[in-house]
Amino acid sequence: MRLTRLFLFLFLAFPLWLQAQDEAYQPRPAVQARLADKALLLDVINTGRQFVAAGERGIVLTSEDGQQWTQAENVPVQSTLTRLAFVGEQLWAVGHDSTIIHSSDAGRTWSLQNFEPENEEPLFDVHFFDDRNGLAIGAYGLMLHTDDGGQSWQQAYMADELAGEAIDWPDVEQRAALDEADEDLDGDDDLYDSASDFDRGCYEFLECHLNALVAVEGQGLMIAAEGGYGFRSEDDGQSWESFRFPYAGSMFGLVAFGSEILAYGLRGHAQLTSDFGRSWRELDTGISSNIMGAAVTGSGQVMLVGNGASILAYDPATDQFTASQDQLGNDYAAVAVRNGSSLVVAGAGGIKNE
Repeated sequence: MRLTRLFLFLFLAFPLWLQAQDEAYQPRPAVQARLADKALLLDVINTGRQFVAAGERGIVLTSEDGQQWTQAENVPVQSTLTRLAFVGEQLWAVGHDSTIIHSSDAGRTWSLQNFEPENEEPLFDVHFFDDRNGLAIGAYGLMLHTDDGGQSWQQAYMADELAGEAIDWPDVEQRAALDEADEDLDGDDDLYDSASDFDRGCYEFLECHLNALVAVEGQGLMIAAEGGYGFRSEDDGQSWESFRFPYAGSMFGLVAFGSEILAYGLRGHAQLTSDFGRSWRELDTGISSNIMGAAVTGSGQVMLVGNGASILAYDPATDQFTASQDQLGNDYAAVAVRNGSSLVVAGAGGIKNE
């Protein structure tokens, strides 16, 4: 009798359990928040027509002047959004749960293009070459390609597309041995990136987290990854070559100005290349906190922001940084330029004007 009752229970309950699991993977619309501009925001961009910011719980904000903000209508997810991209009035945002959302009305309303929470692979950056061809990157080497404006996305991994490497392993070993003795490397740090873990680490299985992507006109695409790894493509992402940064820690972002690319990331490290990553020069930023975002001003200065309310200005003409920091302040995640020189900063405390 007990077995009969058990089978009956399973027969009746199992379909309901399956339905619950299916519903758990369904996206939920972002909640309208009265203080949305004070929420955790991870990216802010200037499209030339307006400012757009995005962050936790699927929050998307738009502003005409970078000071007064309106929360977007009909954002179809509550997933954390990590990065924005635009072509004209077409906007895309990517984030956790492999989320990709799209707006065709300058950010007022959004539609869902991709959502795969069961894979547990967040997306960290996205770039569109035009209004049809785009590339999104994320955790464990994930790469998503589209050639129809995001109506469909084709999944690949860096392991599928890597065609070669430009890594001098003996040199990497030597530098790692020196860095291993550096007393500044603290194994208790949540963001610890031991240089001694150079032993091909994520590269061994090509499952590096792909943190940031930049397109450089006339050169190609470059990706900053974890553990001192980078990848570059000279054929619009059809194939990739790996390389190593001088510093063995993670780079969180890339910014291009002229023919130069500045990579920035863990522990205040910044590195500069003028030959598309074939050689790098380490820069002294003067800070030791993580650098998370960057933008270029109208005068050509590179503005960088990061943890501890860090704001740095790099002048390519003098090769010098000036920095301000408040260790008790909110962590900054991204920055956009307003009116050529003023800053719109996004981070743990929402939007701030500098």
